[in-house]
Parts: sequence; C-alpha cells; structure tokens
Amino acid sequence: MKEKKLLLKIKKVFCALFGHTKIQSQFFGYWYCGRCGEQLGDSLGGVYSAEDVVIIGHNCETCRKNHKKLKWHEKILVPNPFKKNA
Repeated sequence: MKEKKLLLKIKKVFCALFGHTKIQSQFFGYWYCGRCGEQLGDSLGGVYSAEDVVIIGHNCETCRKNHKKLKWHEKILVPNPFKKNA
C-alpha cells in the first residue's frame, strides 16, 4: 500500500516538472492524465481538442501515429496505451 502511494507521489511530481503526458484516458467526455490521473479537460461542456492524444485502450491508426510523435518524458511512468486492460 505504501508503494502505491509513493509511486503516485512520484508520478505527480514528474507531471509537475515535465508536464502531463499526452497519453490519456477518457470517461464520459472527461479527459485524464495517463500518468497521475488528474483531470485535464472535458469535451461535454467545454472544448477539448484531442487530436494529438493517445487514448489508453485504443489501438487505432491515429493513436499509433500520435504515439510515435511523443517524446521520452511523455512515455515514462505511463502504462502501455495499446493493452486492452492498461
């Protein structure tokens, strides 16, 4: 349990230093950072462009192309976005 809390703190600090990753998850129009879980935007009431985002759980051509464009700091401490149960 302590390891999970410590890892979450490390992920949040990493996001604070390098910025949130473009590998993101989505739930009912809300977009979350794939690393720390913080809400980044919503496409329900607001405008959120997810053109250059890799969506966790997708294995589509667009997400594959976007993943190749990502830099090293956007891939660290993030689960593999192309696994079904990541």
